[in-house]
Amino acid sequence: MRILENIKIYSNEERVAAIVDGDELTYRDLEKKSNALAYYLLNEFKDDRTPIVIYGNKENEMLVSMIAALKAGRAYVPVDITFPKDRIESIVNEVNPKVIVNCTDNSIDIDSNIMNREVLNKVYELYVDKEVDSKYWVKDDENCYILFTSGSTGKPKGVQISKNNLDSFTEWFTDYLEVGNENTAILNQPSYSFDLSVMPVYLGLINGKKLFSLSKKTLENMKETFNELMKSDMRLWISTPAFASMCMQDNSFNTELMPNIETMYFIGEILPTKLVVDIRERFPNVRIINSYGPTEATVAITGVDITEEMLNLNKELPIGYPMEGSIIKILDDNNNELKEGEKGEITIYSKSVSKGYYNNDEMTKKVFFDSIIDGKEYRAYKTGDLGYYKEGLLYFCGRKDFQIKLNGFRIELEDIENNLRKVSNIKNTIVLPFYRDGKVSYLVAFVILEEETGLSNLKTTLKIKEELKKYIPTYMIPKNIKILKEFPRNNNDKIDRKKLMEEFK
Repeated sequence: MRILENIKIYSNEERVAAIVDGDELTYRDLEKKSNALAYYLLNEFKDDRTPIVIYGNKENEMLVSMIAALKAGRAYVPVDITFPKDRIESIVNEVNPKVIVNCTDNSIDIDSNIMNREVLNKVYELYVDKEVDSKYWVKDDENCYILFTSGSTGKPKGVQISKNNLDSFTEWFTDYLEVGNENTAILNQPSYSFDLSVMPVYLGLINGKKLFSLSKKTLENMKETFNELMKSDMRLWISTPAFASMCMQDNSFNTELMPNIETMYFIGEILPTKLVVDIRERFPNVRIINSYGPTEATVAITGVDITEEMLNLNKELPIGYPMEGSIIKILDDNNNELKEGEKGEITIYSKSVSKGYYNNDEMTKKVFFDSIIDGKEYRAYKTGDLGYYKEGLLYFCGRKDFQIKLNGFRIELEDIENNLRKVSNIKNTIVLPFYRDGKVSYLVAFVILEEETGLSNLKTTLKIKEELKKYIPTYMIPKNIKILKEFPRNNNDKIDRKKLMEEFK
């Protein structure tokens, strides 16, 4: 596996693999510690290859644990500290891991075999000189990681990504991004439970980069975030447009802060034209890339350099050309391929497409399938995203269902609704996205109570939000909650979502 082979090569040099909150992890330490932990996993659990769950945020121990899992021939499942206990338990019950690695200083109230940092340090010491034969490494179509995304039933879906999927992605994207092998800094901002993090981790470590990680604690303080960015000597920026937009609110986010920035790469949601124009003013010489890709197709499947000509057209920006060796078709509801300019469902045919959802054959069969095109076999995925082609470039134009992107996170609105219905005294609810400048700005939940509380709307809303934190991550909690006596209905006697949106804008 290329990432493991290259980490070993770089471990013979004086290179920094990652830095977070001033804590450095060298390639040498990453190699030694991951070998020790992998040796422990193989020694302790023998031939068992059950995935391991890794709990934390941006700690360097998470990287060590992820690489150790790959060396021990098993997938890892990253779980962020922001996940509520209910969601963590749901993931743990689905995976049924033999061990959970806790990379934080806090305890986890989960009935499972927990390896805390104290145990990890003992493992590093005990097996300090051990190496793991490459015959044990994850190979071919075996899973490297499983990321759990929002599911419409209220239960998260585990997307399986294999070594073959990652090879397809990293080979193409290393060339496309023109990533050299100098030990320069690459932004490592999203949590490891978010698929965007796969890009800096795999592209970065394969190419000997320094992952400049921003922890949750740092990101909660913009002054501290900017202090870290100033120290970073950042060359490659990878983030959602939302994170860049937040940084752009401060006038000091410019070339004085990051004088050596070369490329800014965006994915995860719509990239507004105005944001690109503003970035160009602050960073005149930076290369700006827009991209698209669902978790099910290994992070990214398209890419395009944003040109002045694209900006001058004053239209939505394209999401790119298909990845080399991949095919993206626009299909109608009868699976017929549409002509250029016609809108339909984006369907991906690629080696990067996942085998499907973990332990969920029903959902897998709904959206994944095998296909032969011009005598060549492809794994395919129906994204549920709508798009169209124009002059060979792909454009995104919304969702077929109620799945949306908010601040880079993919969210099923039904997931929030199903979990809201678990909250005491809620009879029914509808969650809707509200748009600004062509992208989702915030979520609003419309709620009908079982009975009147006698409390003010503000107090009722705060109480609902507090209880909802038990079931879903903070980023999924609606910004506004409106208390209604009943929902408007349309001629088909269905809840009229359009009318709700119009009345409460």
